[in-house]
Amino acid sequence: MPDRTEEQEARRNYRLLVWNGILVNVAFAFINPGIVLSAFMYTLTASSFYVGLVTTIMGAGFTWPQLVISNLVEHRERKKPFYFYPAFFRIGIWVAITLFTLCIGNRNPQLLLWVFLALFGLYWTAGGISMVPFMDITAKIAPVEQRAKLFSVRRLWGGMLSVLAGFLIRYVLSESSGLAFPTNYGVLFGCSTVFITLGMIAFLRVREPIHPVAKARNSFSDHLASGVRILRDDRNYRRLLVARTFWSFGMMGIPFYVPYAVSHLGMHEATVGIFLSVSLISGVLSNLLWMRIGTKSSRIILEWGVIFLLLSPLIAALTPHIPNIPLAFFGSLRTTMYFIVFVASGAGVAGINLANMTYLLEIAPSRIRPRYVGFMHTFSFPLTFVPALAGGAIHYVSYQPMFLIAGVFCIAAIFMIRGLDENHEADEKE
Repeated sequence: MPDRTEEQEARRNYRLLVWNGILVNVAFAFINPGIVLSAFMYTLTASSFYVGLVTTIMGAGFTWPQLVISNLVEHRERKKPFYFYPAFFRIGIWVAITLFTLCIGNRNPQLLLWVFLALFGLYWTAGGISMVPFMDITAKIAPVEQRAKLFSVRRLWGGMLSVLAGFLIRYVLSESSGLAFPTNYGVLFGCSTVFITLGMIAFLRVREPIHPVAKARNSFSDHLASGVRILRDDRNYRRLLVARTFWSFGMMGIPFYVPYAVSHLGMHEATVGIFLSVSLISGVLSNLLWMRIGTKSSRIILEWGVIFLLLSPLIAALTPHIPNIPLAFFGSLRTTMYFIVFVASGAGVAGINLANMTYLLEIAPSRIRPRYVGFMHTFSFPLTFVPALAGGAIHYVSYQPMFLIAGVFCIAAIFMIRGLDENHEADEKE
């Protein structure tokens, strides 16, 4: 078989990255932390604290290993082995979560709670290990001017399939499915496991390009010192971290939109599937906009993403004051307005997640890209406790004030993002 040309190889890798994103996005729909897992945890515990704790565990597990991993992989020409082993570990964890949910959930809900939380934390720890090599390999495959389009295409097609998943989720969680709690969620976890496996296999088939790297590994103390220097010397990096802090507080209401709807607005749990579909449709359609903007500016995508995000907590706080007038399809005017919460958050989170990655890769010098990625997530580690703190605070301040506070942080993030420079030249730095 003749050798592939460089162009053919690049196209093959690009397609595999797209398929990886499509399949992982579908997998994530079945375990969406802000909608599916929040409903699962609220049904299991009736506690807002545990609803927030799920998002905190996800964020903490994802961020804490990246400081160490960035030091281990930065000087290596091939980063893929550091994705390979955690990938199989993550698949095994979701198999275990699915089996535990199906087998012990009815008999021992308390045991299911602690097993789920422990395995969920391990899953995201392995995900944090994989993230640094994933970002570096992706940056080597996709030139800077193509990255926003790449991530938008992944989310666009993955989102389209996830919309269909939303209707399946609605059916599985409805009474007509005949599945009781927690078997219904066990079925959803099993569906997620299948797509997680396929998505990781797609990425494992990527042939990693070889680019220049540092000649030797820095000592860990030097590695730590260099992270502090980056934060001190790179204005855009520092400002991005501050903006990320603000929008993380701006997102703290997302895990609680569903529990709030069920406990305070009288909406049925089966509506969760519709909420998910609305959020995903919004995210999908917003990617058409993000693709157009992304070729010009990741910074503008960030700004508009946070503007959309701002609308969701403000509307959630105002919903109880909307008349509960009956309507044909959505049930009432209040429910219809509440769907806008998920439209805005779906578009906002899609834009933020896309531009946060692409802007970070833009400002990161190519030889030390893992360092930029690893330290950004490590510096963000304290932010992973925001959802759990918000869940605990709800007992004292209730939902609506918390939503309004989230809106204030979104406004602060917008002003910080506007101070970021346009930077498309970092890949040329050494």
